[in-house]
Amino acid sequence: MIPEIKKILYATDLSESSRMSLSWAMALAAKHNAPLLMLNVIEEIGSSSPSLQFYLTEQEWDDLQQRINRDAAEIMKKNLAGFCDSVKAEIPECTYVADEIIVVAGDPVDKIISTAVDRHCDVIVMGTVGAGGLVGAIMGSTARRVLRRSPIPVLVVPKKTGG
Repeated sequence: MIPEIKKILYATDLSESSRMSLSWAMALAAKHNAPLLMLNVIEEIGSSSPSLQFYLTEQEWDDLQQRINRDAAEIMKKNLAGFCDSVKAEIPECTYVADEIIVVAGDPVDKIISTAVDRHCDVIVMGTVGAGGLVGAIMGSTARRVLRRSPIPVLVVPKKTGG
């Protein structure tokens, strides 16, 4: 039986290298006439700011975290839309538009997998390398951990594809 692709989750960190994986996600969505969901995960602010937390009540700290996450989500949604537009401008064949832009806070691996499962996606598309240095190692690590833990097929696109 040939699997049907009815919904695609594209997970991105908005790095330069994730442009190639977006083009693959758009191509898959167009070919299968499948909705494309774009996901960006913002890592939550931890309690690593004890000096600030010292001056706030627990409720004030929670409110601050929620406000920062909400503001960051709005900024990231605009950035994702712009990112999608810039890729379409660079690669004219990528005419497909994201059906939904999702920004959530939390652990990237957990959120990518739970979003794909909760939204009944048939495939997750993501890049292998994020930004350089330590951040790049983390994104590569994220792709590997999603690949290992996901009950849904994962298309991992390298930074540079042949051709």
